[in-house]
Amino acid sequence: MPLLADLLDDMVAVSDEEISEAIVLLLERAKLVVEGAGAVGVAALLAGKAGGSGPAVPVLSGGNIDPTMLISVMRHGLSVAGRYLVVRTQLSDRPGELIKLLSLVAEERGNLISVEHHREGMEIPVSGTEVELTLITRDEEHCGRLLDAMAESGYSVERLR
Repeated sequence: MPLLADLLDDMVAVSDEEISEAIVLLLERAKLVVEGAGAVGVAALLAGKAGGSGPAVPVLSGGNIDPTMLISVMRHGLSVAGRYLVVRTQLSDRPGELIKLLSLVAEERGNLISVEHHREGMEIPVSGTEVELTLITRDEEHCGRLLDAMAESGYSVERLR
């Protein structure tokens, strides 16, 4: 540590959550793939932990991030930002019921990523089906409008993410 004491003015720590936010921001806004260690400078700036005044220039490094980890970080970051919504509801297992739900999502401008049907192994009536929707939204307010619209239409909705 004596060498560092002579060269550094300050050291700050950032959380995994802050690093995740920085990775998502860099990928989404700057189109840069940066590994966790390479995003700590941006994480410190975003969290308001970097001292000093005037312009700051973080050094970005490392595209050496595992693709599976990158997918997990992106999903988590989008969820935290209210841009990735996963909901579960039950429908009558009759023709046309799913299209009613999906039409409601489309009217509210939700972007459907996936639909999962669960008919067995769940606590649902024999004439029902459980549906899990994964949606891309604009922000947390948009998520709230989607959830409200579903509830107003009579769906019992559980938000998973």
